[in-house]
Parts: sequence; C-alpha cells; structure tokens
Amino acid sequence: MFKDMYIETERLVIRPFTMDDLHDLHAIVSQDEVMEYLPDDPMTLAETERTLSWIIDSYDRNRPRKIIKYTVAVILKESGELIGWCGLGPLDFDPSQIELYYGLRKQSWGGGVATEAARALAEYGFHTVSLDRIVGVVPPANVASKRVLEKIGMIYRMRVAGLPPDHSAYEGLLYFSLTAEQIDR
Repeated sequence: MFKDMYIETERLVIRPFTMDDLHDLHAIVSQDEVMEYLPDDPMTLAETERTLSWIIDSYDRNRPRKIIKYTVAVILKESGELIGWCGLGPLDFDPSQIELYYGLRKQSWGGGVATEAARALAEYGFHTVSLDRIVGVVPPANVASKRVLEKIGMIYRMRVAGLPPDHSAYEGLLYFSLTAEQIDR
C-alpha cells in the first residue's frame, strides 16, 4: 500500500522517494526559506542522505493503523522535477494523532501546488489508508501554510498550549483537523 503508492493530480505526481531523488531533495531542504517554519535547520548533503535513507526504509514499516512517518515526493507532472514533499505521520507532541505535513521549494510557492498535494494526500489517507481524522499544525506567522490547510477543508480548533518542556517548541502553533466526512463534502 505505502511502497507502491502513486497519485496523479492535474499538475502533480506524488510517489515514494528513491535514492535517485537525493540531490534534488537536498537542493530544496538546504534553502533557508523552505526550512524557516520547520523543526529542522537547512540540511547538509550528508544529513539529507541520512534522512532520505530513513524515509525510504520506513516505507516497509508503515501500516494502515501504525504509520511511522510516510513522506513522499511531489513531482511536477509537466517537467518531471522534484519540487517538494508531503507526508502523514504521528504528531510529535501527540503520537495518537496523524499529521499532514508538506514542504515545497521556494520557486513553487504561491501557485496552489501545496494545496493540490495536501488535498491529494489527505484523500489518500482517508480513502486508501482508512484514517478517520488528520490534523495539521502551523506557526501563526506561516500564513501561506495556514491557507493550505483551510483550502483543503481543515478547521482551526485551537492554539497549542500546555505542553511538557520536551515539546515546548510546539507551543503557540495553530492546530487544525479534518475528518473523512468533511473532505468528501
């Protein structure tokens, strides 16, 4: 199910990563602007290689009711270029919830591509993986990412607060959620 996933949208192909994606992925995750709102700093090539290897290894360990982290490549259909990633995985501060996450190279911002990828992966999560609920968290300053979540139908629920010290980096994030019934409306 996870290893063979392939989604085509109007402009995108969403598929599992391969090691052939290393240099294109590194070009994205080494951009300061791309990593600004993410928990990691821009990555070196060696860090990108370790991360990509872990992502690919996790494809075999993911199960419908036990997602470890499922991160996939977002490709422009027209050119075949890798432009980012999207994924589903346990919310860091509450692993009982599955989070939708995404990142795109700066050159692909603003054209609705993040929304297209996020919607496609959410539908996959609900209809293929049989998830009941998907959440998303964004820093308040990341207005574009907040709009992506709203455009796919996620509903703002709260500002994250009251976390233990080991998850204090998530304090103040905006928390959104979406159910299978809501996405099918």
